[in-house]
Amino acid sequence: MKTLSRVILSAILLALTGVLILTATRAPALVFSFYPDLSRRMIAVLTAATSPFPFALWEILALLAILWAVYTLVRGLARHHSLLRWLSGVLLAFSAALLLFVSVWGLGHFGPDVGDQMGLNVRKYTEDELLSAALYYTEQANDYAPQVGRDGDGVVTFSTFRVLAAQAGQGYEKLAGQYPCFAGPGAAVKRLAAWKLYSYFGVTGIFMPLTGESGVNPDTFEASLPFTMCHELAHRLAFPAEDDANFCAYLACMSNPSPEFRYSGAYSAFLYCYNALYDAAPSKAALVWDMASPQLRADCHAASVHYEPYEGAVQDAAQAVNDAYLKAFQEEEGVKSYGAVADYLIAWYLKTVF
Repeated sequence: MKTLSRVILSAILLALTGVLILTATRAPALVFSFYPDLSRRMIAVLTAATSPFPFALWEILALLAILWAVYTLVRGLARHHSLLRWLSGVLLAFSAALLLFVSVWGLGHFGPDVGDQMGLNVRKYTEDELLSAALYYTEQANDYAPQVGRDGDGVVTFSTFRVLAAQAGQGYEKLAGQYPCFAGPGAAVKRLAAWKLYSYFGVTGIFMPLTGESGVNPDTFEASLPFTMCHELAHRLAFPAEDDANFCAYLACMSNPSPEFRYSGAYSAFLYCYNALYDAAPSKAALVWDMASPQLRADCHAASVHYEPYEGAVQDAAQAVNDAYLKAFQEEEGVKSYGAVADYLIAWYLKTVF
C-alpha cells in the first residue's frame, strides 16, 4: 500500500510539473509577465539562506542523498523488502525535486530570451557580418591581453579564485542600472569541491536552483575562469538558456572594472565567434587567426593543453546527458547551444559599433 501511495503521489507531482510547462508554452505572454521576476525573488531567498556557507551546500546535500539512498536500499534488501518499494521512494523524491526545479527556475527555459529583453535584433547573418564581428572581438581581446598577468611562457595568470569570485558580480551591478533584468542577488560565486570529477565530466560550472548557489570548477582554464563565474551568475539571475548565460557573461565581464574580467570576456567572445566562422568559412577564419596577438594565441594553445587530459569516454557520456537535459527544456541545439552565443555577439556588435 505504501508503494502504491508513493507512485500515485509521484504521478500527481509529475502531472503538476507538466501543467506548469504546458501553461508556459501555451500562454507565454501571461506566464512570463510575472515569472522571471518571481523566479529571481525565489532564488534571492535561497541564495540568502545558503550564502553564509563558504562551500557549495548542494554538494554536501547531494552526497548525503546518495548515501541515504544506498543505505535504505541495503537495509530494505536485508529486511526482504520489495525493491519496488525502494524505487517508489526514489521516484517520489525525483518527482518532488523536478517540480521544485521547474517552479523555481526551470520554467524560464520556455520564456523570452535575453535578446528579447534587451531589444536585440537577432537574425541569420552573412559570412561577411560574422567575419566583421570576429575581427572586432579579436581586436578587443588583443587590446586587453597585455593588461593582465603573464607567466614566463606568456600565458595568462589571474588573481586567486577567492578574489575573482568576490568581484564577479560587479559587472551585473553596473548592467542593472541600464537593464533591470540583471538585478538580483549578489552573493559570491562558490568553489566546487569535487572539481576533479567535474573536469573529467567536462563541467566548468553548475548553478543549483534549489539552493540558489552558483558554483564554478576551479580547474577551469585561467583565461575562461572569470567568464565562467559570470555565466553561472547569469543563471542565478534567471537566464537558464546556455547561450543567454554566455552573452550575459560577456556583458558582465566587459562592464566589470577589473582588466582580468574584461580580458576573459573578450577572449571568450573571440573564441565563440572564431569557432562559428571556422564552421562557416574556414578560409575567412584563418584571416581572423592571423589577426590574433601572440599572447592571445598562447592562451588558446594553453587552453587546449589544459583540457586535453580530460577528454575521453567519461566526458562524452557526461556531455550526452547534458545534451539530453538541454533538449528536454527546449534548447534544440543541446550542448551546441553554448556556441550559439555567437548570434548574440554579432547582434551586439552591429548594434553598438554601427
